Amino acid sequence: MIAALAAVDLVTWFDEDTPLALILASRPEVLVKGGDWKAADIVGAAEVKGWGGSVHSIAFEFERSTTTTLTRIRGAG
Repeated sequence: MIAALAAVDLVTWFDEDTPLALILASRPEVLVKGGDWKAADIVGAAEVKGWGGSVHSIAFEFERSTTTTLTRIRGAG
């Protein structure tokens, strides 16, 4: 759904513990994470700000998490 938004250029995933290598490779202008993160604690925030980008922590409108949803789908919860 996010990839379908006109303002979104890239939606991807990563296999590492953090997305830092992907952030450095893609050099996003805007980095966004869920509201449970402080902007200063977001991996890659310093780098994105360093090249003139912006970092945002967006408040949750609905309390949902990918982990909880996947657990329910898999029948483990």
